[in-house]
Amino acid sequence: MTYLHTLTIPTPFPVGPVNCYLADGDEPTLIDTGTNDPAALAALREQLRSHGLALADIRRVVVTHAHLDHSGLAARIVAESGARVLSHERNRWWLTDFEREWERRYRFYAEVLRQSGAPPAFAEQLGPRLEWMKRLAASVPLASLTPIDDGDALVLGGETWRVVFAPGHASGLICLFEPHTRTLISSDHLLRDITSNPFLEPPARGESARPRALVQYIASMQKVARLNVRRALPAHGEPIDDVRALVDARLAFHRQRLEYIERQLDSGARTAFELCGILFPNLKPQDLLLGLSEVIGHLDILESEGRVRREESDGVARYAPFGKAR
Repeated sequence: MTYLHTLTIPTPFPVGPVNCYLADGDEPTLIDTGTNDPAALAALREQLRSHGLALADIRRVVVTHAHLDHSGLAARIVAESGARVLSHERNRWWLTDFEREWERRYRFYAEVLRQSGAPPAFAEQLGPRLEWMKRLAASVPLASLTPIDDGDALVLGGETWRVVFAPGHASGLICLFEPHTRTLISSDHLLRDITSNPFLEPPARGESARPRALVQYIASMQKVARLNVRRALPAHGEPIDDVRALVDARLAFHRQRLEYIERQLDSGARTAFELCGILFPNLKPQDLLLGLSEVIGHLDILESEGRVRREESDGVARYAPFGKAR
């Protein structure tokens, strides 16, 4: 695939650089962008230049999901190039109404902390901890957005790729699959050396229930495994050459985690915050939402399988195995 190039763009996050993919040809297309900060922008310009292109030459930007390291520079690219932005409908408001969507998500995460049983100080500190991240993206014009969905065709470098909707890590996440070479651009859905975190999100505008992120993630992994992928190109780290083995390992990990959480509930843990402290005893305060996303995702599955009961009192959700008093 001589038309597909990996651009390694630095991020300010512990995960390290993000792999963006450039498809050259008649309609140069950038898949993901990096964050909206000077280091990422400079790296993107330099690496585009090494392929004979400038930011103004980009005709399409595919945003695989609405996280800052994947979408942050979309507005800058559109401003310089007039490019179209292609992404799943569930990413619409993050991309086109960023400020309001950020505030909406902030309120949601403050409520997650409260319901999880976290001390009030954690919610009070949430705003300052997240404020610095707010500058890492901006809104693109609504007219520049073209929604794409599962099964849609996207021509890159003369080859037809298929959109694969794979929610879980994010509710609007898409992968791209080229069936002849069996190549998958897997975004954050599959990473070789990191277990993707099924991150909590608020209900989409017009919906009342939040996505069950881990439930979706497991279903999406099984869906991708059925594609018989030969090689996956992830958003972080090295390519994946045995997708089936990786999916099997991830599914086994989550089964073990479910059993471990169930044992902790048997031993008396009751809130997501308590479970998070047991699973991740050295978790930094700024990473608490990541840990809670993992715990609540597993509690969602245990609840759906009838293995735990959830009740809410005084604004806090508490869990217990069936047949046990709280």
